[in-house]
Amino acid sequence: MGRVRALIFGMGLSLAQTGCGNQKPMEAADPVDAEQQTAVATADLREILTLAIASGEKEIVIPPGRYRVKPVNREHLRFEGLNGVTIIADGVEMICTETTRAISIENCQDLTIRGLSIDYDPLPYTQARITAISEDKTRLEADVIEGYPEPVQNSGSMEIFDPATNRLRGRITYFGTRSELVGPGKAVFTKPRTQPESALEQIGDIVVFKSSHAPGGEIPHAIAAARSRNLTLENVTLHASNSFGFYENGCDGSKYIGCRVDRRPPESDLMPRAHLRIRSLNADAYHSKNAGHGPRYERCVARFMGDDAIAINGDFHFVTRCEGATLRVLSKHEGFMKEGDEVQIFTYGGKRLENCRIVSISHDGGRTEEESAFLSVLKMNERLRKTAMATGYLVTLDREITVAPGTLICSADRIGNGFEIRDCTLGFNRSRGILVKAGRGEITGNTIEGSAMTAILISPEYWWMEAGLSDDLVISDNRITDGGGMGIAIVAVSGNSSLAAPGAFRNITLRNNTILGGAAPGMLLASIRNLTEEGNSVETDPSKSLHTWEIGPWGKSGIQPVMKVHVD
Repeated sequence: MGRVRALIFGMGLSLAQTGCGNQKPMEAADPVDAEQQTAVATADLREILTLAIASGEKEIVIPPGRYRVKPVNREHLRFEGLNGVTIIADGVEMICTETTRAISIENCQDLTIRGLSIDYDPLPYTQARITAISEDKTRLEADVIEGYPEPVQNSGSMEIFDPATNRLRGRITYFGTRSELVGPGKAVFTKPRTQPESALEQIGDIVVFKSSHAPGGEIPHAIAAARSRNLTLENVTLHASNSFGFYENGCDGSKYIGCRVDRRPPESDLMPRAHLRIRSLNADAYHSKNAGHGPRYERCVARFMGDDAIAINGDFHFVTRCEGATLRVLSKHEGFMKEGDEVQIFTYGGKRLENCRIVSISHDGGRTEEESAFLSVLKMNERLRKTAMATGYLVTLDREITVAPGTLICSADRIGNGFEIRDCTLGFNRSRGILVKAGRGEITGNTIEGSAMTAILISPEYWWMEAGLSDDLVISDNRITDGGGMGIAIVAVSGNSSLAAPGAFRNITLRNNTILGGAAPGMLLASIRNLTEEGNSVETDPSKSLHTWEIGPWGKSGIQPVMKVHVD
C-alpha cells in the first residue's frame, strides 16, 4: 500500500468503535472553534489510526493541522507493542484537552516519531499577579492573570517571576505552598515556613503554580516511554506538561534528536493572554531512568521548565544487613536488579567498593520496625523513608564484603551508561542544567544559560536514592553562562553526610569548558580517581553565592573559583 496518511492512536479501536466518518483533519482554528470541533477531530484521529494499524503499514504520515484530543484511561495517545514503525507528524499540532499524559509508549522497538508538537488547553499551571504580601512574607494575595486557569491544586510548589525580565525572581522554589481561591480570579498562596532573607518577591511579581483539569484522572509526564528499545523522537516539541516532558524508564538506546521544550510565544498561542507564558513544563524536560544503554540527546532545547533540563540516573537500593556475600536489601521497587547484574556499592561512610556481580535474589519479607526506625533518622526523601522501601530481598554476591547498614547498591547495568548529550541548548530553569549519574558517556558542545543551580552536576543523590557513580566520562567544549550556582560539579556525599573518598568517580576528563558568571566554585572536582582537567576557563561572579544547603562537607575549607577535593 505504500505509505498510509494517519495519526496513530494506539488503542486498537475498530472502525465501529470510533463511530466516525471520513472527516477531514481540523485546520488551525481559534479556541472557540476548536472546542466546538473536539469530538470530530478526536474521532477522526482514531479512525485514521485504526486503518493504519490494521493495514500493517510501517511508515505512517499524519496530515498537517491542529488536532484536539480527548484522553482515554488518562492517556491522550498510547503506543504499545509496535515494531519498526515510523510516524511522520511534520506540521502536526496535538492539543491535549486534559492535564494528563499526552503519549504513553510501552514495549516498542525501533519506533520513530518525527515532527509532532504538543500543547495543553487548559494549561497545567496558572499565573497570578501578586497584589499583597504579608509582613512575614508567608502569605501572598494574587489575581489570576486573564487567559490562565485558576489554581485548583491545594498544595504544591510555587515559583515567583519578575514580569520585567520574565525570569525567576531569585532562586527559591517554595515547596509545600497551599493555594486557596478566595473569590473569582483571586487566590491566596501560603508558604509552609518563612524565609525572609531569601524571599525576594515583590508586589506585581507573577506567581506560577500548578493547576489541573482532568475529570478522568491524571497521570504524570507529557511523553512517557517504558521498556522500549531504540526509540527515536525527532523534532518533537513540547510547550507544556503536568510534570516531566520526555520521560523514559527501563528503555535501551533511545535517541532524542532536535527535540524542543520551551514556553510558547504569544504570537502562536492558542488564545490571547494578558501576560505571555512564563513557564514551559512543570518539572524536568528530559529524564531517563534505569536505561540499559543510555539515551542520546542531540541538538535538543530545554528552557523555562520547572526543574532540571536533562537528568539520567538509575535507582539505589538500601542495605540493612551484611553477612559475608549475602545482603538484606530494601528495594525502591521490584525488577531493576537481576541475577547476573554487575552492581555498584556505595557505603554509608562514603567509600565505593569494587563492583560485584549478583548470584541470586530472593524475597525476604517486609520492612521491620528496626529498619523503619533507622530510615526515619536519615537525610532522605520522606516518601522513600516512610513508604517506598517496604519489601526486603536477600541479594547474594559473587564475593564476600563487609558494609554497614545504610550502604547503597545499584545495578551498574541500568543507570544509563553509554549516554550522549551533544550540542544542546539549555537553561533559564529553577534547577540544574544537566544532572547525570551514569558513565561511559559524553557531555559535549552544550550551551547552558541562566540555570538557577549547578549547570552540570555529576552526583549520586542519597536524598532521592538515585544512582549511580560515574566512570569513563568526558565533559568537553561546553559553554556555561549567567548561572545562579556552580558551573560544573562532580561530587558524592555519603549517607552520613561525609565527602566520598577518592574513587567514587573514575577516569573523568574535563576539557575546554568555559564558565562565565555563577557562584564559586565555578568548578568543583571531588572524590575522583584518575582526573584529566585541561584547557578550562572559569570566571565566577563575586556578587553571587551558594545557598547554605548547597554547600556540602567539601566547602568547610573555604570556597575558591576552582576546587579539587579528595582527588588522586
